[in-house]
Amino acid sequence: MPAAFRKLFTASIGDGIGDDVLRSMLPVIAVAVLGAGAFQTSVLNALGMAAFLLLGVPAGVLVDRWSKKSTLVIVNVFRAAAVFSVPISYFLGTLSIWHLFVVAAVVSVADVVFTTAQSAVMPTLLKGSELGDGYAKVQSVQSGLAIATPGVVGLIVKIVSAPAMLFIAGAAYLFSAVMTGRLPQDRPSRAETPDKFWSEARDGLGYTLSHPLIRSLMISVALVNAASMFGAAAKVIFALQILNIPMDQYVILGALSAAGGLVASMTATRITRRLGVGRTKIAASLASAGCVILLPAAPLLGLAPVAWIGISGFGWSFFVILSGLAGAGIIPRLVPHHLMGRVMSTYRLFTLGIMPVASIGGGVLALATGVIPVLWVWALIAAASAIPILLSPIRSWTEFPEPLDVHSRDIPESADPVGAP
Repeated sequence: MPAAFRKLFTASIGDGIGDDVLRSMLPVIAVAVLGAGAFQTSVLNALGMAAFLLLGVPAGVLVDRWSKKSTLVIVNVFRAAAVFSVPISYFLGTLSIWHLFVVAAVVSVADVVFTTAQSAVMPTLLKGSELGDGYAKVQSVQSGLAIATPGVVGLIVKIVSAPAMLFIAGAAYLFSAVMTGRLPQDRPSRAETPDKFWSEARDGLGYTLSHPLIRSLMISVALVNAASMFGAAAKVIFALQILNIPMDQYVILGALSAAGGLVASMTATRITRRLGVGRTKIAASLASAGCVILLPAAPLLGLAPVAWIGISGFGWSFFVILSGLAGAGIIPRLVPHHLMGRVMSTYRLFTLGIMPVASIGGGVLALATGVIPVLWVWALIAAASAIPILLSPIRSWTEFPEPLDVHSRDIPESADPVGAP
C-alpha cells in the first residue's frame, strides 16, 4: 500500500479508539451516572447522528472545496475538545443530561465533516482495484481495537469514574489529528464559487439518487443503520435494568461484539469470492436479523442471559461488517473523483441521517410498549435490508464488473454526469 495510505491507516487507530470509547461510554454515563431512561437515551443517540441528516449535503460541497488534509486535522481537534468537556464537567459537579446532549450534537457535526473528507481522500490514495483491500484493512484495525478498547475500559471503569474514561477518547482524537496532519497536502476538488453552492449540491444529490446501483446499496445500508439505532437504547435498558447485567460486564461485552467485526473483516474477502457480492450481502442481512432475535429470547434460553447478549452482539457485528465489506469499494469506482465528496455526503445523508429518526422512533415505541417489542422490530428492519439488493443487479454479482469503473473511462473533470451507466 502507498505510504500516504499507511498514514491514513495509522490515523484510523486513533479515530477508532476515540469512537469506540465515546460510543460505548456516553449512553452508559447517561443511564448509570445520570439515571436517564429509554427516551432520554434514544434522544442522546439521535443527537449523535443528527448532523448527518441536517448537514450531510452541504458538508459534501464544502469538503470538495476544502483541503481534505486540513479538514481532517481540524475536525479531530474539534471532537477532542468537545469530549474533554464531559469529564471536566463531571469533576466540577456540573454534568447533566443536557451537557451530554450538547456534546453529542457537537461531535455529530464534526463527524459528518470528518467521514465525508475521509471518504473523499481515500480514492485519491488508492487505485480502484486497491480500494476494497484498503477499506478491509481499515475495518480490520478498527475492529481489532474495538475488541481491546471495551475490555480495557471495563477494567478501568472499576477504578475510575465512567466520565473519566472520555479522557481516553479525547486523547485518541488528538493522535488522529497528528497523523492526518502528516498526509500529503492536497488541493480542493472544486473552486470556491458561492453562487454555485446549491447547484453543486444538487449535482451530487442527483448523481446519487439517479444511479440505480448506488441507490440500492444506499437503501440497504440505511435499513441496517436504522435497525441498529432503533434498538440501541432499548438494548442498553434491557441489559442493565431488565437482565440486571453489571455495567462493567456490559461494557466488556462490547469487546465480544467487536470480535465479530474483526472476524468478518478477516474473512469477508474469502466469503465474498465464494458466494459472490450479492449473495453475501443478502445472506448477511437475514442472518443479522436472527442474531437480534437472541436478545428478547435470552431469558428463555439455556445459557445465562449475559452469554446470549454476547453471542448476539458478536453475530450482529459479524454479519453487518460482512455485508458492508462485501460492497466495499463499489461506490468509489462508480463516482468520479471531483464528485466524491458530494456523492458520499448525500449517501451518508440517507444512510446515517436516518439513524436519529430511527433512534427517536425506537424511544417512542419503548415508552408506549416497553423495550422488548422494540427489539423485535429491530430484527424485522434488519431482515428488510436484504430487499434492495434482491431487487437490483447486484444480487447476481460475483465481483465488481470492471466496465462499470468510471475511472477506467475518460470523464472530464468539468463534467458532472448524473446519469446511471
